[in-house]
Amino acid sequence: MRWLKTFLGIGEPAESRAARLQAKRWIVLDVETSGLDQRSDALLAIGAVAVTDHRVVVDDSFEIVVQQARASSHGNILVHGIGQQAQLDGVEPRQACSAFLDYYRNSPLVGFHSSFDRAFLARALKIYLGLPVPSDWLDLAGLAPALNPGVKAKALDEWLDHFGLSIDQRHNASADAFVTAMLFLRLLKQVPPQHRSFRHLQKLSLAQRWAGG
Repeated sequence: MRWLKTFLGIGEPAESRAARLQAKRWIVLDVETSGLDQRSDALLAIGAVAVTDHRVVVDDSFEIVVQQARASSHGNILVHGIGQQAQLDGVEPRQACSAFLDYYRNSPLVGFHSSFDRAFLARALKIYLGLPVPSDWLDLAGLAPALNPGVKAKALDEWLDHFGLSIDQRHNASADAFVTAMLFLRLLKQVPPQHRSFRHLQKLSLAQRWAGG
């Protein structure tokens, strides 16, 4: 696979990585899981969509259900809507992980409370491909309050309400990725063009987290 060498960081000069992280293409991602325990629950689905030139590129999107040996509980299915048969008939885990990495193509990853998505991806990538999780993540749960210090919103739905964003369906990986991408665009508009690099936005997000925001 072409992505493997760069993905592992083999021979990538610092200046090359810096150029890559100027983020001409961002990937906004969301996952669905069988529960909240990052050590034992399973990755059920990945949804992602690209943001390029300050727009959501619907044609550059990704959605996959990961095959399970045993479906998750009825209560869990009510949350994400991925039925028992859909889980059993999903894409074989190794193939699903490889397909995502081929789609991702070393673009910076964006999420809301992205440590959750990252942890489940990390576990799946380690188990099925023996690879580390991509390292370049931007968490909008930190960026949003950093750019809007007077707003009391915390949850994703609260930030969507604040910006007047809505979507018919939630707790679906692709739908959540799309609406998170819409939130990301609103936040980008609050940042001067010269400061919209991955590094600058990540610095803002991390500073907010360290400050306890």
